[in-house]
Amino acid sequence: MYKIGIWFNKQDYEYDVHSLMMAFYPGSEISLLYGETLAEEQFEPLIYNTAMKVEYKEGQIGLTAFQDGEIYYESAAVESYEDRKETKNRLKQAVYRVLSKITGKVLPWGTLTGIRPTKLPMQMLEQGMKNVDIARYLRDTYYTSNEKTALSIAIANREREILKDIDYENGYSLYVGIPFCPSICLYCSFSSYPLERWKKRVDEYVDTLCYEIRKTGDFMAGRKLNTIYIGGGTPTTLSPRQLRRVLTCLGEVFSYDDLQEFTVEAGRPDSITREKLQVLREFPVTRISVNPQTMNQETLEIIGRRHTVEDTKEAFLLARELGFDNINMDLIVGLPGEDKEMVRHTLEEVKALNPDSLTVHSLAVKRAARLHMFRDQYQEMTFENSQEIMDMTMEYAHEMEMGPYYLYRQKNMAGNFENVGYSREGKAGIYNILIMEEKQPILALGAGGSTKLVFDHGRRIERVENVKDVTNYLQRIDEMIERKRVGIEKYLGMPKKKEDSQDGDSGESAPGEIVLDLTNEMNHAIQVSNFAYEVGRELKLDEETCHELALAGMLHDIGKIKLNRYINGVEDPMAIEKLKYDRMHSQLGYEALKDQGYSRFILDCILYHHENYDGSGYPCNLRGEDIPFGARIMHVCDVYVALRSDRPYRSAFDVNTAMELMIEEVKNFDMEVFLAFQRVVHNKLSEE
Repeated sequence: MYKIGIWFNKQDYEYDVHSLMMAFYPGSEISLLYGETLAEEQFEPLIYNTAMKVEYKEGQIGLTAFQDGEIYYESAAVESYEDRKETKNRLKQAVYRVLSKITGKVLPWGTLTGIRPTKLPMQMLEQGMKNVDIARYLRDTYYTSNEKTALSIAIANREREILKDIDYENGYSLYVGIPFCPSICLYCSFSSYPLERWKKRVDEYVDTLCYEIRKTGDFMAGRKLNTIYIGGGTPTTLSPRQLRRVLTCLGEVFSYDDLQEFTVEAGRPDSITREKLQVLREFPVTRISVNPQTMNQETLEIIGRRHTVEDTKEAFLLARELGFDNINMDLIVGLPGEDKEMVRHTLEEVKALNPDSLTVHSLAVKRAARLHMFRDQYQEMTFENSQEIMDMTMEYAHEMEMGPYYLYRQKNMAGNFENVGYSREGKAGIYNILIMEEKQPILALGAGGSTKLVFDHGRRIERVENVKDVTNYLQRIDEMIERKRVGIEKYLGMPKKKEDSQDGDSGESAPGEIVLDLTNEMNHAIQVSNFAYEVGRELKLDEETCHELALAGMLHDIGKIKLNRYINGVEDPMAIEKLKYDRMHSQLGYEALKDQGYSRFILDCILYHHENYDGSGYPCNLRGEDIPFGARIMHVCDVYVALRSDRPYRSAFDVNTAMELMIEEVKNFDMEVFLAFQRVVHNKLSEE
């Protein structure tokens, strides 16, 4: 494992530096170290393949990097640390320059590490900026390449044209999830379940899904349904009868008067039959996908897709025969063992079929994928992707008279590239653009569905999640329906006008306004504090450390107070974008207390109490023992107390259910800490 160490003289912008470092050194193990001065034993470059110092000074950020016995320097001038956006940009520019010197790499997307790079040019277009000025800004600020700059601006312009008739304020989209698949692909990280094991419960799932459809239909009354997307999993794993039930239920509950697109992701060719396609033709389905991923048979076998290249061709031609005139095909570039010529072969086969749109994915190996979980079994495989291959996919798309219309990126993406959707004129996937640009609410139904509530003219976003596990979905459906009802009423309801109030100020918050319940927050903090102290004692920590854990428990969520100021419009409204995606309340809490005399131990508990042991947490994606020990204790206590507390959308879980839910996600916790915590809970129950 390639090891990287980054030392900061104070805790700030770690997430940004960490993300950029990962872009240059994908798959590396990164350790973050802190201290006002650098002790030799704390930061020994010899134990790291690459090491970097980040020093925040008055008027300047200094960078010193070490690799292969060489030392590299860079700096960034800072006029005011109060201007966080400008400071972050200058810091990332300096980090980029020094890493580019060391590695000789030039990243196609420069310093941009987010998943939605087209949002920047879209926002600037909406502000009236010209394309040439947008291009200059992207290149100068983010070091984006000429090719990616042009691509993002072209897509933003096309997206804007496609969405011109969409009603952002009163419209919404609908997602319906079918979580079953014929088999689970090697690279897949979605919440998919093999159909063979679940056949006997699919009818039960359809029953529950239709129940959710009927119960939630009224929640969006008065709004215009613009697009529907049925995805998964693989929706066509349903039988014709089950498929017809779902589609009939949707038509009975939702009005299609304003519907501009209805997509069903047929997906796997081995799930497509004439009878199922005929069912789709009975309803106003306008767009389907037939997704081969590759047209190389040996690769299909490696990645676990139990269909042949001929199956793909037959399914596509059958759909054409039955009258489908908007068919998308998905491809993945960077699959194991595939080189440029194998990708070319796939593109030639697809070109011969002549689809209406083409989505090209760069392979992203996520944490849940078998390819990541069992990487030792696949270490002999090669994964090839390059700008040359991506350019070739674009050339073939152009030959098929398609232009790019949407783009997004993912973490752990091979080659730091992107996913691009191409389509012919009039055949673009409107839903795909809406979910990426986050322009309107999306109501999501089914296991794993994530409802996205977009409001305040697109500046604010809240999510309401359905559980991913199918069994939990079946058992807890009423809880999830109520969760959606509360969220929709709270965030999408019209704000109460002053003239509507009898006395001009009722003292109550309007729907859509978020105000912290300080009493509940204090109760939460007290309980976390008590548990943290007891867990410390159970782990035989000294009394001083246990008291520090108790104090950290009282303070761990203090950043939510500052977060509340952002949410309610006291701060710059555009800052909410950062807050929603980087989930920065722990960082805000740390910043509020870092100069108030608290110990490093307490500050670490506050900053890192949402880091997961498997590396999937935030704000820095630390993993294992890189997470400070106190923060690992705080994390377990915080999760348990949250589960045991009432929420607007659910009642508190009982002890057994809360513990079962934590065990399901035990990968998030330090096992030593979790076992100690279980003993504490057991002892408390025994005392009662």
